[in-house]
Amino acid sequence: MARPRGWPSRRAGRTVRTMEPSRAGSRRETLLLASLALFTGFFVAANFLGNKLWEFTLFGLAPKHLGLDGETFVATAGILAFPLTFVLTDIVNEYFGRRIVRTFTWLAIAVNLVLQPVVVASAAAPTVSFTPGLDSETAHHAYEIAFGATWTITIASLVAFAVAQFVDVAVFSWLRRRTGGKMIWLRAQGSTVVSQLLDTLLVIYLAFYVLPALAGDAHMDAGAAGRIALTNYVYKFALAVVLTPLLYFARGLVVAWLGKAEAAQLASEAHPEDPR
Repeated sequence: MARPRGWPSRRAGRTVRTMEPSRAGSRRETLLLASLALFTGFFVAANFLGNKLWEFTLFGLAPKHLGLDGETFVATAGILAFPLTFVLTDIVNEYFGRRIVRTFTWLAIAVNLVLQPVVVASAAAPTVSFTPGLDSETAHHAYEIAFGATWTITIASLVAFAVAQFVDVAVFSWLRRRTGGKMIWLRAQGSTVVSQLLDTLLVIYLAFYVLPALAGDAHMDAGAAGRIALTNYVYKFALAVVLTPLLYFARGLVVAWLGKAEAAQLASEAHPEDPR
């Protein structure tokens, strides 16, 4: 069996220590693992925060100004965490390539599924409240609402995420080839705009129309689901634009961590199909 580099081995009766990993390689590994941890953490957090809704306007812009119903946009609290996966997807794709993004996606989905029984069990466990003015029954009911996502929402969220991620990396890589590796803002925004349109349509229609209808449960009509999906996509599109400076900040951190030459080399290795 092959030994990791840096482990001692025996040859001809003497101990030989193999070559230690290079400093650059070690920093690459740290960057990869940190990206995986953040990506998975933000995705899981977004799913578990998704049951809380809040309303807002975009600097005074309301749905009615766009020909939609409502005085305010309504979103889940998960949107505070989920958009950060956009930035991480683009950074990981830029420096590690499509295969690694796909691996990250499956790992994040797997972690979410593994945690589902834990969350369900914790929500079902009896609640004791020592908070003055809050009885145990009320606390238990609030916990169930906060963490008791329905099976339709869970399935829809994971399916939509997987499809959107695979489309995102394909569009990102295509735009990178077309621009010769320049204008990261264009490939980042272009891939996000396309992938999040699919994500929004899939998650809304699957969770509130298709899956409940197949199960014989009460469900929205197709028109209402479409209006909600359009409203959700508007604020996702706006966030994609707002997060552009964060994308450049994240890329700056990568360059500062690896060094300019090493970062350029890593991106080149991740995209061998780039025009030379």
